[in-house]
Amino acid sequence: KVITADMNDFSIDQKFDRVVSVEMFEHMRNYDQLLKKVSGFLRKNGKLFVHIFSHRTLVYPFEDNGPGDWMAREFFSGGIMPSHRLLLHFQNDLKIDKVWRFSGVHYSKTSWAWLEKMDQNKDEIMKIFSTTYGSQNAKTWWQRWRIFFMSCAELFGMDRGSEWGVSHYLFIKRGES
Repeated sequence: KVITADMNDFSIDQKFDRVVSVEMFEHMRNYDQLLKKVSGFLRKNGKLFVHIFSHRTLVYPFEDNGPGDWMAREFFSGGIMPSHRLLLHFQNDLKIDKVWRFSGVHYSKTSWAWLEKMDQNKDEIMKIFSTTYGSQNAKTWWQRWRIFFMSCAELFGMDRGSEWGVSHYLFIKRGES
């Protein structure tokens, strides 16, 4: 069963064997509360798999302090760039069973490929942007998405992908192994 929801408001009486989170934790702040909530969704021996973007050592918020911070505002509103080790500090209700870190080179290549696909399909995408953002804003959003993909490609490819990357975590319920 796939559920897409805002975790701030989400509740369900059902229990699950597995919960998979893809790029959601970067948009959350209270990890203790979040992991406690997810723990309540899991059956005995249930597991949580988390996929996040991460920095090698730094944790930093995406802050909107003015007009120049459009990427923080439009793409990462309220978000945070977690460090690879950040989630290791939040093991009250769930505990880490396994951790993986992947080079940012993979996401860099993906971002370049998305940019290339975007450029190849400009006419079709501009129609979608006109519908989504309004015709008066479509060109602005075209440029924003192009800059977004280029920025991600450059950041994640920096230093052979060693600074920014992808982290995976497998959590299990406390007291279970």
